[in-house]
Amino acid sequence: MLIDALDKITGGTEDYSSAIPEPFTYIPENQRSIALEDGSITSTFLELFGRSSRETGLESERNNRPSADQRLSLLNSSQTQRKIEQSPMIKNLMAAGKDPREIATGMYLGILSRFPTEDELKIVEGYFQSSKLSRREAAVDLVWSLINSAEFLYRH
Repeated sequence: MLIDALDKITGGTEDYSSAIPEPFTYIPENQRSIALEDGSITSTFLELFGRSSRETGLESERNNRPSADQRLSLLNSSQTQRKIEQSPMIKNLMAAGKDPREIATGMYLGILSRFPTEDELKIVEGYFQSSKLSRREAAVDLVWSLINSAEFLYRH
C-alpha cells in the first residue's frame, strides 16, 4: 500500500521483476503493487518492506515491525528522491508561482488528503522564509516531511 501511495503522489511507477523467467510476465506500468497476482513478482521496495513470500497464506508469515533499513529508505532513498523530484504535483505548484500557504495547502491535500491546520501553515511559511533554500528545494523538503509523518505512513 505504501509504494502505491507514493506512486500516486509522485506520479511515478515501480519497477517490478520476477525471479521466474516467464514469457508472459508483463506488468503494466500503472500496475498497483497490491494487485500483483504472482508472488514471484517483486521490487526492491516490496522486498525491503516485508512482502510475504505467500508460501502459507498466514499473516504470521509477514513481519510488520519497522526496521532500520525501512526507516532509512523513507528518509533518504534515491529512488524516492527521484520520484519526488519528477512529481507533477511539485512541478504544477512551482510553475504557478504560488505563495507558501498555497503550496502547503496543495501538498497537504495531495499527500495527506486534508487541509493543513493554521499552525502547520505558519510553520511552513516560516521555513520557506527563513530557509536559504530555493522555493523548489523547500517544497521538496515539505514533501519529505509529509511522507515521513506518522499520519501518512499509517493512513496510506
